[in-house]
Amino acid sequence: MSETRAIAWNTGSQAIGKVISTLLGVVGIALMTRYLGQVGFGYYSTANAFFQIFAIMLDLGINVMLVQMLGEHRGDEKYENRAVSATMTFRILTGIVILGIAPFIGLFFPYAWEVKMAIFALWASFFSASLNQVVIGVQQRHMKMHIVAISEVLGRAVLLVGLIIAIIFNFGLIPIVLFVSIGSLANLLLNWWVARRYASFRWNWDPGFWKQLLKRSWPIGVSILFNLAYFKADTLVLSLTRSAAEVGIYSAAYRVLEILVTFPFMLAGVMLPLLAHAWTKKDNGRFTHLLRQSYNVMLLIAIPMAVGILAIGTPAMIFIAGPDFAASGEILKILAIATAVIYFGTISSHVVVAVNKQMSMLPVYIVVAVLTVAGYILLIPPYGMVAAAWLTVASETAVAIAATWISLRASPNGFAWSVSLKSLFAALVMALAILPLRGLWLPIPIMAGVIVYSALVILTGAVSKETLKEIFAMRGEATIDVI
Repeated sequence: MSETRAIAWNTGSQAIGKVISTLLGVVGIALMTRYLGQVGFGYYSTANAFFQIFAIMLDLGINVMLVQMLGEHRGDEKYENRAVSATMTFRILTGIVILGIAPFIGLFFPYAWEVKMAIFALWASFFSASLNQVVIGVQQRHMKMHIVAISEVLGRAVLLVGLIIAIIFNFGLIPIVLFVSIGSLANLLLNWWVARRYASFRWNWDPGFWKQLLKRSWPIGVSILFNLAYFKADTLVLSLTRSAAEVGIYSAAYRVLEILVTFPFMLAGVMLPLLAHAWTKKDNGRFTHLLRQSYNVMLLIAIPMAVGILAIGTPAMIFIAGPDFAASGEILKILAIATAVIYFGTISSHVVVAVNKQMSMLPVYIVVAVLTVAGYILLIPPYGMVAAAWLTVASETAVAIAATWISLRASPNGFAWSVSLKSLFAALVMALAILPLRGLWLPIPIMAGVIVYSALVILTGAVSKETLKEIFAMRGEATIDVI
């Protein structure tokens, strides 16, 4: 299988799965917001944001480093089995301790009792997700991301069935949160059931490997700690200083962002072991080719997505969450900018790991986190969710610029300006085409935008004919061992 086709298959399968899981996620948001209302959805979002702070502390950069280490030792089955089993054991132990204390700490916060009970009900969801990250690292190494996509769809489907049951029988908030945990568990079990065929997840008490893993991962872990601290601190500060209804309005838009940004992390996860292997082997030509492919894919998706949301953000939120959440549309328009930046910055941050420049990003994450959290504390009480949204844009932009600068120093020819300009042109024309259609049923302007944009990126050469031929060809001339 050619390199382009291998990446295209994994990216394409993820994209198809992501479309399905996104649709299921949007339906889930629609059901939850309409059933729970602004206050109830604010309670759920507060519990979720509270638990994510502890999930951040659990990460430690281990997942990203595991993928890099597996890429560096590709083909060494003995090493892979040791690495995967030891990492899973370590994650189980730390997950039980760190996530186990979170609900009890939540009892001391000035939240409504529904929020405190929801925090307890979310424990299984976050514990399953933490283990699933290790399993996904194995899937990334073996280019089996279609399994990850299927697992995510299964988890979303289970949650959706649970939501429908809870709404029909009027169960309320806590049972809905329990169904969130059940969906997360279903996602993990399917991923693990497949991944165990080519990696060992047995119990492995291996302090020697843990020390080696943490020695390499701690700069990433600290970076992630500061990065995700400001990524989630906005909702936490909102929950402590503004009304539950405002938290619900902000979180509805933010939930759309969270669904959208899962794709770049999946693609970057696929590219990381390939980039790490090329860098380790000093294959500069292949490294640059992979980096440029990654940036091009992100640009071709992020630019039209952001422009499209700016054009139809409010009708989109009314369609998704209902009329009570119309105000979420203006927040979504702001967060659309952050979403596009995250798409681009995600590739750059993974390249930083591939070239072992994690320490260079550490001061950036610390400074941005400190300034952003300070901004949240100072500006959210008087200005509310608008301040939170713009501070998210500013922080993500600062981090993306720094990571991209480091990435392009490693490979100066890794960015193609022509693709970005052609994609921007196509997206602007797309926006002009869908603006008159804003009042119609939402899928109509979306489909019109997809058709217009797709046609223009092909006509302008943003996606070359050669690339399309290679992706869809029955045979590829250039082959590499990517499995």
